[in-house]
Amino acid sequence: MGPRANPSLTQTNWDLIRDAASDSASSKASLDAITRRSWPAIYAFIRASGRSHEEATDLTQGFLCDVFLSRNLLEKANAERGRFRTLLLGAVRNYLADMHRRKTAGTRMPKGGIAAIDAMSEHGLEPAEHGAHSPERAFNARFVATLIRAAAERLQRDLLAAGDEASWEIFRLRVLQAATEGVAVGYDEIAPRFGLEKGTCAARLLVAKRRFATILMDELRATVDDPNDVAEEVHELLALLGERRSVNR
Repeated sequence: MGPRANPSLTQTNWDLIRDAASDSASSKASLDAITRRSWPAIYAFIRASGRSHEEATDLTQGFLCDVFLSRNLLEKANAERGRFRTLLLGAVRNYLADMHRRKTAGTRMPKGGIAAIDAMSEHGLEPAEHGAHSPERAFNARFVATLIRAAAERLQRDLLAAGDEASWEIFRLRVLQAATEGVAVGYDEIAPRFGLEKGTCAARLLVAKRRFATILMDELRATVDDPNDVAEEVHELLALLGERRSVNR
């Protein structure tokens, strides 16, 4: 039995990796979930290494086919464990070092393509910042963005399931919009929308931010095998998030 009933809605974690590398009935679903969560950072690294959009897309497809779909990385990951981010980054770097693969990347596309790659335009994966990052920084920035996106989506599902749309909208407008667009909507504008006092809006935001932090830590712990590495990973990702904000300003 697989680790989750619906792995496409969960974080990339070691349970999913073990399942994807196995012959279980849910291994394909786990593999698809890992692929969807990993390819934005893979593409960002390759694009920032100086490749064109078209070439980076082809190489990303080739990497996913060679390293993910063949389960080579998953088997290695299951044996070595550690930080998934570090392992994935090393695998992409090594893949690009094998330049002969570039010539045949397009011929390894599985029938029907890779759904995650087809969603590139939906997620805006032709980032303007590719020229401002080293490949490693581009990879890490996209990894952080994907992690935050997943945590935000989980928070949204939780709040909407609880019938608390107001708290989600307050969080979206005050936190997410500020982080992505640099503009936070004021309480004077938000409060009348939901018939709430400004103090109530602030209190709801505090609760939502605490819940988001808990979810983000859950997402992060799932990518780190050794609990002793969590604090260091948090420190590194916060630093990366700071770099991302400074670039987007």
